[in-house]
Amino acid sequence: MKNLMLVAWMGVLAAPAVAYSDIGLRLGLETPLYTHFSQNGQSGSFSIGDTFQPSITVLLEYDPVGLIGIGLEFREGFAATGSNSGTCTASVDCYHRTGTSLGPNLTLDFSPLPVFARAAIPVHIEPGDARMDFRLAGGAKFAIFYAELTADFPLAGNNMSAFSSQRIGIGAGLWLKF
Repeated sequence: MKNLMLVAWMGVLAAPAVAYSDIGLRLGLETPLYTHFSQNGQSGSFSIGDTFQPSITVLLEYDPVGLIGIGLEFREGFAATGSNSGTCTASVDCYHRTGTSLGPNLTLDFSPLPVFARAAIPVHIEPGDARMDFRLAGGAKFAIFYAELTADFPLAGNNMSAFSSQRIGIGAGLWLKF
């Protein structure tokens, strides 16, 4: 019983240090809910009901000021379900894993309110053509857990224009502060 009380007191004493720390790490899973595309003369859309495309997201952030976090976002889309049908054609394969992206991230953490907003410029490395996206996200956090809605728009790249696709997604995971 004494050990349990000691652990509880250590948690209470550590809480302020966690709340005002300088380094943050987010580990999460996300998936697109809805995607619209228009490229190579083909256009269409698909949803999570057509193909499930999960990805692992890792964000490492430094908080120079309590409200602002600057960091690096890594995302690896590792699977996809479904087969090409309907709006997907051989020249536009929309049922594939989302691939690997890496880029800078800026987070506005409105603590003590449980909400945050962020923007990122991930560079999509593979599969397919390289491109630079613009990502907006916002969500809520609960203790060490977070949930967010994301919106991705292409900025530049091979066979891409600013309005060639839009992707709305959802993600959740752990938000650790050190």
